[in-house]
Amino acid sequence: MTGPGLAKVRALPLMLARSGVFVSVTDAQWRDLFDRSDVISEGSAREEQGGRVWYGSTSLILPATGDDAPLLATLAAHDMHVRLRAVRAAHREAALRAPGRLGRVACEIRVTRAARGVRVDVDVQAPLIERRAVLRPAR
Repeated sequence: MTGPGLAKVRALPLMLARSGVFVSVTDAQWRDLFDRSDVISEGSAREEQGGRVWYGSTSLILPATGDDAPLLATLAAHDMHVRLRAVRAAHREAALRAPGRLGRVACEIRVTRAARGVRVDVDVQAPLIERRAVLRPAR
C-alpha cells in the first residue's frame, strides 16, 4: 500500500504573528454549571394555519459569584458549546411539556447577567407532529 506522492513545499513567510487573548473553559466546568443551574420552563401550543405549533421558553440561571459573572456572561454568549448545551436543555424541557412530538426546533438564545449569576434564555418554536385520524371506508 502506498501513501500520497511527494509534493513541493511552498515557502513559509518569514514571520507569523497573532495577537489577542484566547480563553478556554473546560467542558467539565460548563457541565457542572449547567448541572447546578436553576431551570424555569414554560410554553403552550397554538393552532396555526399549518397545524399546531409549540412555543416555549426556558431560562437557565448559571451560578456565578459577583466577580466572575461578567466574564462568565461574555464567555457564555460567545461559546458555541455553551449555546449547544442550552439548546439541548431547552429542547428537553419543551419535549417534556409539549402535548405531542416536536418537529424541527428553531431556537433563539440570549445571555445576560442575573442577580445570582448568568441567565441563558432560550425561546423554542416547533411544529407538533400529531397523528391524524384516518377514516377508512366501511366494507
